Amino acid sequence: MKRNGLISVIIWCFVSCSFVGRVIGQTCSESNKRNTEALPTATVSLQSYSSPGWRVTYYPEMDCQWTIGASNGFRIMVDVREYIIEDGEGADCVYDSLRFYDGANTGAQVTSVCGTARSGRMFVSSGPAALLRLTSDYSIQQAGFTMRYIMTKTDDHGGCGTATTLTATTNTVQYITNKQWPDSYDENSLCRWTITSSSGGKVSMTILFSDMLSGEECYSDTLEIFDGSSRTDPSLTQGYFCDSRGTFPSRSSMTFVTSGTQAFIRFRSIASGWRRHGFFLSFVDVQGAVTTTQAPTTTTTQPPNEVCSSGTVQLTANNDTQLIQSPSYPIFYSPNMLCSWLITAPTGALIQLKVIDSYLEDTDGCVGDYVHIHDGSNADSAVIATYCGEISSSVNSTSNRLYIQFRTDGSVGQRGFQLEYTVLYDYSAPSCAPPAGITNLEANATAQYFESPNYPDNYNSSSTFYWLIHNPSDTGYIRLEVEDSRIEADPYCTYDKVTVYRGPCTTYPILSSFCGVEKPTVTQYTGSYVLVVFTTDATADFRGFRIKYYVTTEVEKTSTFWRDVALIAGATIAGIAAVAIIVGLAVAAKRGKLPGMKSSGPKKRRLSVSSLSSSSSSSDESDKESSNKRKRPKTALRSKTKVRLPPVKSAKVETLPKVSIKGQSKLPPIAKK
Repeated sequence: MKRNGLISVIIWCFVSCSFVGRVIGQTCSESNKRNTEALPTATVSLQSYSSPGWRVTYYPEMDCQWTIGASNGFRIMVDVREYIIEDGEGADCVYDSLRFYDGANTGAQVTSVCGTARSGRMFVSSGPAALLRLTSDYSIQQAGFTMRYIMTKTDDHGGCGTATTLTATTNTVQYITNKQWPDSYDENSLCRWTITSSSGGKVSMTILFSDMLSGEECYSDTLEIFDGSSRTDPSLTQGYFCDSRGTFPSRSSMTFVTSGTQAFIRFRSIASGWRRHGFFLSFVDVQGAVTTTQAPTTTTTQPPNEVCSSGTVQLTANNDTQLIQSPSYPIFYSPNMLCSWLITAPTGALIQLKVIDSYLEDTDGCVGDYVHIHDGSNADSAVIATYCGEISSSVNSTSNRLYIQFRTDGSVGQRGFQLEYTVLYDYSAPSCAPPAGITNLEANATAQYFESPNYPDNYNSSSTFYWLIHNPSDTGYIRLEVEDSRIEADPYCTYDKVTVYRGPCTTYPILSSFCGVEKPTVTQYTGSYVLVVFTTDATADFRGFRIKYYVTTEVEKTSTFWRDVALIAGATIAGIAAVAIIVGLAVAAKRGKLPGMKSSGPKKRRLSVSSLSSSSSSSDESDKESSNKRKRPKTALRSKTKVRLPPVKSAKVETLPKVSIKGQSKLPPIAKK
């Protein structure tokens, strides 16, 4: 008995102590983190509420509760539009949680959520009372939640079975819903109602809430309201209506008034695999004064984002330092945004952009939320920087325009960014440190040329060369035309290559790169600088290149895409053929069936590679470089078996033309394993 009594005391103390300090009727705040607050009574108009510190952080060790009441005969629909709450282990939400109780206290049936849901979740009570509760531990706090709520009821008046006629009366608001509302459904249905004014006046209808399968075109769910008694009358909704809870209300007014005494409403749903709720609509005769029905209104905790709703923001750079920041910075930005800014500096000046703060969603390749910095006047200009996560860098434009684009997806939001911009007049040299030995060139309308070192003789090995081309005028584009190119070939240009950058530094995007015998034409449309870099490795040297450059106002009309595809495909096929030949020779050698190979008895001997002799064919192109031979690093080849091959009488292998030789002309012997 004493033991049982002690257990009872412990349980009583635990339950009682958990409610010590709870404040009833006050607003949840940092000083009142354990309270119960009564929200305004639910009506048929949407009302909004957000947790304390929404989009910044809620409080540690909090336990706040919010009660919602409604009129008898109604239910409460809570649309949690978004929540960001510390995630627990599995579905238990053991750290922080948002809980929905289907009743006036915590003894009612409960549903708990945590983690991040940018599209939120819908909760529906079974009666006229509901309670929400946000609890947190002492450690990590997230942004919280935002919601809106409305009282509602189910009343299809039998219109979802057969067409139904209803009568609108003055000063008495009636309601129409689909049959399943406010519970979710996924089924085929057809509902029709004809409403007639009892006083001979007009019929006013207001869509109070909807959650249908929306899209660019309404398909699975469609709601139509007609100004008359049938579908042949004019449409008051101007076609189909199918707002989801994420898009509702999509129009400035959700109230529709007939011009005569009748209205026809039609709702259709098709099973699609997606569960939704339908619609909630009120109607009344407006012959008398009506004050109880109004279009739904919502309040938001975040002010309207003018940056993202009014098109590209035009900014002017001057000597003063000015700022650009993400909407509501440093409060978490919203999902599914596309914001843009265009900075314009005086003619002849550049723009310097510095990152003061950047904290965006972090994804591989910045495929989620990101900031693009374009070196020009629009999104088609070259991207010179991309930010996401906490990684960012400062950049300078190469002209007097800089275009910034900020895009967010539908998932995680973060603090955002803050940028600083000003004009830059001293731009005679690029902001990046020029490499040693760079050649500065100035482009104009007259064609000029530059060549690889030693051209037309072979270029040097293991070297890097730079040419910086500048267009000092405010008009025209820098164009490069490769007139001659003989560079070591490779499908991916991994050995020797020429790379053309869209700006004065190698940190800018690559405009083009080439090798082999390619002769591309390259045009810089987005800035006044072009950097050309020629890199060579330690092996084969060739003639090099000759490039013409000038300023033009003409835009290229031809594309090199298919030429590049053909070049790569041809090189790839040649590589595959070479591999096939080598494999065939190896198999033949193993079987003793190489051309000129003769068996010398049961004992096999090793094939002497040094016994292979070579000769080369003559041509106008190869005469000059016939003495050149490949100079790839020598690698000892090892036999994978103990089989010895018989000697070869003779064999001829043609050498590659135009390759200089440094070192031995003989391949190393095959070593024994």
